[in-house]
Amino acid sequence: MAYSAPSDGGRSIVYTERIGRVKYTYYDDGVVKITRYKGKKKIYWGRITVAMCMFMMLTLGVGQLGKSLTKAVKGSRTKIEMNNSMPEFVMNGSDAQPQAVASETSGEDDVRAEAETGTHYSNMNIRVCIDPGHGDYDTGTVAGDGIVEADQNLEISLLIRDYLESCGVMVSMTRESDVSVSLSDRCSIANENGCDFFVSMHRNSVSDTSADYSGIEAWVNNKAPAYDTALAQNILTALDEVGVTDDHGVKYGYRDMPGNNYQVNMDTVMPSCLLELGFVTSEQDNELFLNQKEQYAEAIGNAIIQTAIQLGVISESGERLLSGQLISDGKNNVYITDAYAKSGEINYITGFNNTESNTDR
Repeated sequence: MAYSAPSDGGRSIVYTERIGRVKYTYYDDGVVKITRYKGKKKIYWGRITVAMCMFMMLTLGVGQLGKSLTKAVKGSRTKIEMNNSMPEFVMNGSDAQPQAVASETSGEDDVRAEAETGTHYSNMNIRVCIDPGHGDYDTGTVAGDGIVEADQNLEISLLIRDYLESCGVMVSMTRESDVSVSLSDRCSIANENGCDFFVSMHRNSVSDTSADYSGIEAWVNNKAPAYDTALAQNILTALDEVGVTDDHGVKYGYRDMPGNNYQVNMDTVMPSCLLELGFVTSEQDNELFLNQKEQYAEAIGNAIIQTAIQLGVISESGERLLSGQLISDGKNNVYITDAYAKSGEINYITGFNNTESNTDR
């Protein structure tokens, strides 16, 4: 018979029992062996879940804070896509200012033909901001015969809106009633709605009412951007076809202060102009405004549309050719980034300029 060693060093186990995490082993010689076992750790899943959620929320919060700080440091810069294949403009005239003629289009002749034929556009896929100058307590000029500039600015602007909308144009108005709108808000309305063009409507005046001052003129940013100049000149040309007392042409900067700008021409990012549609202090201009305001509105609308076609924003049929918003090609608040040549993207900072602005326009 083979030898079998006694269990546990020669002692025999009588019996065992376990109480909780302690095991008792009783031997035949009276020895009791106590063995303690480590208990399993309890996993608090609820607490872990709460902690993970709090960590994720904290991470997201830090990320958003970082983005906000970056935006603040950069001056609220906004990227806008721009088509790189815009038509080039030629420099003409004794003052070497950009003219409203594209290198591959008939430009001014197209506007004149439009006015003569009376063609009505449709499905024109552009967005235009019309700005009726002044409003509410800011009446503008009040002429001796009771004409209030702000009221007539609104009247002609609403007619332009109605005509443009009948052509399928999307129109943003800075005001549609006799209310006060700040110059900054007027510019923001145009910028934030992605408008391709901005036209601010005014009527002119002169303090010396005995002098025979009359006629139309358009004011553009003093950097003389070619796109802005094209818009202004096309509008004046179209109005000439309807009939005006005199055409004083496109002017740059601010009256008697060429180093300054009207704010609406400084803080808008799209091609813009401020149009003085005759003098409220001129009997002749007032009569023309009264009798031809519908024709004036149509002429201005057609000129805006023709400029969009001329600049390659839309085709003759109104199909959108430019992928993004049309941006002025020369204002101080529009600057080209280092990546522009590769990406076709530009940035703008509203209000960034090197000149002063006057606050009455």
